[in-house]
Amino acid sequence: MTQTHSKIYYGWYIAGIAFWGYFLSVGTGFYAFNAFLEPLCNARGWTRTDMNLALVIGTVFGFSSQYIFGTILMKTGIRRLMLAGSLTAGISFIFIARVTSLWQFYLFYSLLFIGNGAYGGIVASSAVNNWFIEKRGQAIGFATAGMSLSGAILPIAALLLIQNTGIENAALCIGLVIVSFGPLAWFVVKDWPEDMGLVPDGLPVTPKTETGTYTAGQIQIHVPPSASAHAEWTLAKLIRTDVFWKLGLAFGLLMIGTVGVMSQLKPRFADTGFSHLTAMMMMAATALVGAGGKYSWGIMCDRFDPKRVAIAMTIANAVGLGLGLIKNSLAALIIFIPVFGFSMGGIMSTFPIIVATIFGRKNFASVLRYISIFLILQMFGYLIAGRSFDITGSYDTAYMIFIGLDIVAVLLLFSLKKQS
Repeated sequence: MTQTHSKIYYGWYIAGIAFWGYFLSVGTGFYAFNAFLEPLCNARGWTRTDMNLALVIGTVFGFSSQYIFGTILMKTGIRRLMLAGSLTAGISFIFIARVTSLWQFYLFYSLLFIGNGAYGGIVASSAVNNWFIEKRGQAIGFATAGMSLSGAILPIAALLLIQNTGIENAALCIGLVIVSFGPLAWFVVKDWPEDMGLVPDGLPVTPKTETGTYTAGQIQIHVPPSASAHAEWTLAKLIRTDVFWKLGLAFGLLMIGTVGVMSQLKPRFADTGFSHLTAMMMMAATALVGAGGKYSWGIMCDRFDPKRVAIAMTIANAVGLGLGLIKNSLAALIIFIPVFGFSMGGIMSTFPIIVATIFGRKNFASVLRYISIFLILQMFGYLIAGRSFDITGSYDTAYMIFIGLDIVAVLLLFSLKKQS
């Protein structure tokens, strides 16, 4: 093994691809919903609950497929999945604005989620995890920042495209951008640094030891990991550990509130009297703060116990939701955007970091493919938010439920222990 002296460690190119993958997958499947929700409801005569059901169905298919993608990438690598996923998602996004019946809309939205999961989600997380250990938090924080940054850019871009070109042309433009991601990932992505004669984090390497490992900093590395068997955690083994249930359930509950709020934050701001563009800018500002939160919480996980970082993040999230319940207060609204935005941004960056910390780098994909199933719980966020508005004309009831779920998540995180 040799360590090159390139100014930029190649792992950061991998993190950049993951950033772009997260940007497109979350942005098109989730944040762009803010721009298409009201125009499609008006054009097709659908209710907000009808539209939210598409997110529910898509979430079930999208996260159920994470087990399949996790298994495939362990056998065939990452590039093929990213290429196939971007093609599937891009074509599906083009069609969701062209269909006229709900069942067709649900079908293509489900395909969109499945395709997005093949180049985002566990696939993008595994790509970054393979290349970093000591700087894992920073790298994953940077990559997952693409999720929230997409919320600051894509909804506004989609709204402007819809206003100037129409729903169908807006979807076409965005769909073609998704398709273009596949070829880019195919040429850039490499599965393991060891396969290129490098080591995680780009650290200097000491000679091979008698046990068949190299030492980089304080880390012992078996070379190459892709050529050796994974110390795989089977589902049967995982379900016998309480950390599997506590960690998965905690982040599943956190995601219920996150998607419930962010998928309809623009309509919520608009309902309080702001213009559509101003409301979208406020939602974008919240997402932009979230991008900084993902990176910041990731760095904190490198410096402090990731479990304690996640607990602090969850408490801040509940406080932010509480601010969102204060009526007729511009000050509370102004504070809500940075507090909730910064805290919710850390959820999907700390989740893979904690999984890797608890179960180890080589076991990451084999564990994440199972534990990600808990994230399907987020589908209830869409339903809770939609029904809250349809029944009461407000999202306040939903926010109160989300605060309660945050409290449960804190209690679960407190009890986590590292597995060997």
